[in-house]
Amino acid sequence: MLKRDISTTNLLIVAAGGMIGSGWLFTPFVGAQMAGPNVLISWIIAAVFMLFIALPLCELGAMLPLSGGMANYPTFTHGREVGFLFSWVTWLSYVVMTPIEIQAILQYSSHFFPELLVKEAAYFKLSNLGYIAAIGIMFVIVLFNTYGIKFLAECNKYASMVKFIFPSIAIVSLMESANSFQNIHLNLTNGQSWVQIFSALSAGGVAFAFTGFQNGLMLAGEVKNPQKTIPIVMLGAILIGFILYFTLQFSFLMAVPKIYLQHGWNQLSFPGDSGPLVGLALLLGLGVVAVLLLFDAAFSPLGTTLVYTAATSRILYGMALNNHLPPFFLKVNRHHIPYITLYANFLVGSLSFLPFPGWQKMVAFLASASIFSYGVGPICLLALRTLHPLRYRPFRLASCFIFCHIAFYVCNLMLYWCGFTVIWKLWLAIVVGVAVYFSYQRDHIFLNKPSLYWFFSYVSFLLLFSYLGPFGGLGVLKFPFGMLLIFPFSCLILYLSQRCLVTDEARQEARELMNKQLQEINIPK
Repeated sequence: MLKRDISTTNLLIVAAGGMIGSGWLFTPFVGAQMAGPNVLISWIIAAVFMLFIALPLCELGAMLPLSGGMANYPTFTHGREVGFLFSWVTWLSYVVMTPIEIQAILQYSSHFFPELLVKEAAYFKLSNLGYIAAIGIMFVIVLFNTYGIKFLAECNKYASMVKFIFPSIAIVSLMESANSFQNIHLNLTNGQSWVQIFSALSAGGVAFAFTGFQNGLMLAGEVKNPQKTIPIVMLGAILIGFILYFTLQFSFLMAVPKIYLQHGWNQLSFPGDSGPLVGLALLLGLGVVAVLLLFDAAFSPLGTTLVYTAATSRILYGMALNNHLPPFFLKVNRHHIPYITLYANFLVGSLSFLPFPGWQKMVAFLASASIFSYGVGPICLLALRTLHPLRYRPFRLASCFIFCHIAFYVCNLMLYWCGFTVIWKLWLAIVVGVAVYFSYQRDHIFLNKPSLYWFFSYVSFLLLFSYLGPFGGLGVLKFPFGMLLIFPFSCLILYLSQRCLVTDEARQEARELMNKQLQEINIPK
C-alpha cells in the first residue's frame, strides 16, 4: 500500500515545477522558428485549451484519487481492453519524458563538451558518449526515486523554487537588453499563418510545455486530502505555467538581433543555438546570465525528471492494479515505492533515444500521446455520470455535457495539428500495445467488444484526417475545413463512446475493482 505523504503545497509545486523542465529551454526558439511572433497566439490558445481539458479531470481526480491517475478511469467505464490501450498511451507519453529532459541537459552541456552531440541536417542527436551519459543520469534518477515519495516531494519543492527563479532572470535580462518591440509583428490575416500557429502549438513544443499539470492525478494515491487538493493543483499549475512561458516567449522574440532575421523567422539560426537561450544571452553580451542559464539547463530538467520518473512508475503500478499487467509490478520496497516499475521504465527510457533522436522529435511524439490521453477526461466523466450517478463528487463540474464536448473537440484539434508524420507513429504505438496485451491476456476474448470497434474507429479516422490534412499530409482537406470537420467527428465519437460502456456482466467486476482500490487508500465508496 502506498503512503499519503504529499501536501497541497508540495503537489502544486510538483505539478507547476514539472512544467518547467526542458520546455522553457527550447520552446521559445522552436516556436519562433515555426510561427515567428504569431507563436504568442499559440500560447494563449494552448492555455485556454488546457483549462478546458483540466476541468473534467478535476472532477475525476477528486472523485477517484488513485495512484496512476487517469490511466485507471477507462477500465472502470469501458472495460479491460480499452482501459489498457488508454493506459498504454498515457504511459508512453510519460516514459518518453525523462529521456527528453536528459536530452536537454546534454544538449546544453555541449557548450562545454561538444563530443556529447552529433549535428544532423536540422537537429542535434546524442553521440555514443552522449548516449552512455544519458543512461547514467537516468539510472541515478531512478535510485533517488526509490527513497520515498515524501523525500522526493521535499527535494522537488526546493528544486522548483530555483527553477522559477532562473527563467524569471532570463525574462528580465532579455527584455532589458532588447528594450524595443520592433520584432513583435503579428500577422493573422492569412491561412498559412494560422497553420503555423497551430503547428507550433502541437508539434513545436507549446502543448508539450503544459505537460505536467496532470502530475497531481498520477500521484493522487499519495496525497493528503486529495478531494480538495487535486482541482487546486491542476488549474493552478496551468495558470502559473502560462504566465511564465508567455512572458519568456515574448522576451525571446524581443531580444533576437535583427541581423539573424534577414531570411525570416523560419530560418532563424545563431551561434550556440544547440542551447538557444544561452546562445542568445552570449550574443547580447549577458555573460553572467548565460552562466546562470547553463547551470539551470542541467538543474531544471533534472528536477522534472525526478517528478516524471515517479509519476511514470505509478502508471505501471495502476495498470497492474487493474490486472493489465502481472502482479509482479505491484511489488514495493521498504519505503513503499513500486521499485519494479521504476526499473522497467528505466529500460524502456534507455531505448527511446533510438527511434527519436533529438529533442524536437521526442517532443512531437510525446505531445501527441499526451493529448490523446487527455481525451480520457471527457469520455470517462460522462460515462461515470451514467454508471455511478450517486457517487460522492467533492468537485462537481457544472454544465458537464458542454464542457466535455469542448474538451474532447480541442483534444482532437491538437492531435490533428500534430501532423501526419507524428500521428502515424502514435497509431503504430497503439498497435504495439495491442500486441503487448495479447501476450499477457492470451485467454481473454479480445475482439468481441463493441468498445474496441469504437476505439479503433476513433484512432483510424484521426489518422485518415491527418493524412488528408495540411499539417504534413496531402492537403486535400484545405484549411480551415479540416478543423470544422473535426467538430462533428468529435461529437459522434464522444456519443458512440457512451454507447460502448462496460457490459452488464463486466460492470460488477469494474465496480468491485474500483471500490477495492478506493478502500486501500481510505476513500469512501
